[in-house]
Amino acid sequence: MNTSPSRPLPSATRPAALSVGVLSYRAPETLARTMESYRRGELASCTDECYVFFNAMTQADAELCARYGWRCAGSPANLGLLGGMDALARTMTGDYLLMLQNDCPLVTDAAFTRRYLAEATALLASGQADIVRCRSRAHPGQGFADGKKFARYYGAGWRPALRRLLRPVKARRLIGRAPYAIPDAERRFPAYIKRKGDFLVVDSSVINFTDQPFLISRPLMLHLLDWAKAHPKRRTLNGFQVMEINLNTHWWRAQHFKVAVGEGIFTHARLDGGFRAASKRPKA
Repeated sequence: MNTSPSRPLPSATRPAALSVGVLSYRAPETLARTMESYRRGELASCTDECYVFFNAMTQADAELCARYGWRCAGSPANLGLLGGMDALARTMTGDYLLMLQNDCPLVTDAAFTRRYLAEATALLASGQADIVRCRSRAHPGQGFADGKKFARYYGAGWRPALRRLLRPVKARRLIGRAPYAIPDAERRFPAYIKRKGDFLVVDSSVINFTDQPFLISRPLMLHLLDWAKAHPKRRTLNGFQVMEINLNTHWWRAQHFKVAVGEGIFTHARLDGGFRAASKRPKA
């Protein structure tokens, strides 16, 4: 059973606050285009504070943030993905945290973005979801293969059926990718996927954690970060620990977190290099 601190407890005298944070490392062209998409889509108007946290921060990084009116913080050294996400989350003060990276531009207009974030936050506040994925299903961008992976085990023909027979554990873990591949995921897999308004809520026993755009309560984010730091893995990225690698274990599946999947509002598009080049990025 999931007994982690999944929801914050704002005081009765104030509404819950939403913070948006972007992790960045040496990708100025990518970040500039991403920030421009946030300006056009009025992302800042949907949130209470906006931060960019820079690994190996430079003066040019600070100047870029200033052009868009975002706050910035950073480390003189490269903390890696897990270290950078940890520092970013602890920099923000909101009850709910929208976690982004420099290659996650906005692909929806201001009205849809505002409605999506309001509905997503309401799911968290009501306890109907623990995490809300915010990557666009229609325009997921680079490195997205959930639909293809699902089809290998649940597509038409005898080969997917044979794979399910030979690898039942693998097949079960792919059920959570159904919302990205078929229109009736909740009807096909009712034991694991429930509809909540415009969102599908998936049990974490069948859906992986991804560090691509997601919304989460601050207490649960810090809980996941602490667990990931306490359980380092031999598999790293450029020598650094990675949150989604460390979390995607039996522990994550056993927590039965409620992961909400909606239409999404961000894509993945990298222009220049950085901590994770597009060709080396683990598939979400």
